[in-house]
Amino acid sequence: MKRTVRLGAFAFAFAFAFAFAFALAFVAGPASAQGMTIAGRLDLGVQRIDNGATTQNRLDSGTYTASRLIVRGTEDLGGGLGALFYLEHRFNADKGEPQSAKFWNAGSYVGLSSSSFGTVTLGRQYVPIFWPFLWGDDTGNAKLHGYSAVQSVQRSNFARVSAAASPITTAGGLDSISSGIYALNISSAFEDNLVVYKSPSFSNISASLALGAPEGYPAGNGKVVGGNVEYRTPANYLGFGFNSKIGRVPVGGTGESKLTESVLSGLYSVTKEFKTWGNLHQWNFDSAGATLKGHDYMLGVSYWFPVSMVWFNYANKNVDNCAQCDSKGFGVGYHYLLSKRTELYAAVGNVQNELNSANNLNGFSPAAPGQTMRGLAAGIYHQF
Repeated sequence: MKRTVRLGAFAFAFAFAFAFAFALAFVAGPASAQGMTIAGRLDLGVQRIDNGATTQNRLDSGTYTASRLIVRGTEDLGGGLGALFYLEHRFNADKGEPQSAKFWNAGSYVGLSSSSFGTVTLGRQYVPIFWPFLWGDDTGNAKLHGYSAVQSVQRSNFARVSAAASPITTAGGLDSISSGIYALNISSAFEDNLVVYKSPSFSNISASLALGAPEGYPAGNGKVVGGNVEYRTPANYLGFGFNSKIGRVPVGGTGESKLTESVLSGLYSVTKEFKTWGNLHQWNFDSAGATLKGHDYMLGVSYWFPVSMVWFNYANKNVDNCAQCDSKGFGVGYHYLLSKRTELYAAVGNVQNELNSANNLNGFSPAAPGQTMRGLAAGIYHQF
């Protein structure tokens, strides 16, 4: 049965946001303080990448985590009410160039928050399913290391799979929504035109709901519905998230594609130093009647010394209805903590693809489907 996101849902979301704002403004007192922060991350490292046919020696930005510039601010409106905004620009520090044509490609939103009622934000922002992936990960202080099996095995390019092996080809519009940071067909970690509500935390539990307006399905947009429920303490985490996106095939066309996915993730501190973590991710992608579905999982361990840490994780991807399209991989990393803001790191990554699979490693694709990707990296990360 084909499901659609009705216009009424979006109207309700916007009505709720404005009703929420007026209700809070009514009980709030005069503004008492405001502040703006400029922050960011810089990450540069050397890499040796083997794509199964050739080997490259490189100096790259974002080997561990994406370099970025952040401008954010808050204003105390009184009575427990606050205003906030967030802008994030991502760039390639090795070349001094933007990462995307969208200048604020990693966040541009404004919102209202209340200590009693939660937070409503409007604009380009993370979908709620992103947070269980992030917090169920311990590959350094920045998390989601580029050499982690979370990213290497969960990033797929099924456009390279032959038509005989897969029910979906490039002509079927797969590329229209397959370029997210985790993607086997996960929608982008960021979505345009989102209204997101996040509840306050009750007994360490919070929930989020997001609705995205399609606005005619131009490139990068679609009908989006997502949410999560999270339990978080300083030592442990458990989260569930889901996401649904309906887009045009091809982008801007008249056909329709639909992605549904969910993730269950967790992090458990066996001791203060030793942690275990992982996730189970299920997905179903339908492009004009052709379906690709399956699941992947990741398991990891980490150990924190006084001034350093090590991590290891393993991931496995299974595609239910595509012959020899599975893959598996692992990542190993070491971080030396020069301070709370600066880390030296080294990492090794390996992704093994079956005959019709072409998963990449840290953004680098194999020379051909079925090739094994290998990488070795070392670099420096600084947060300001």
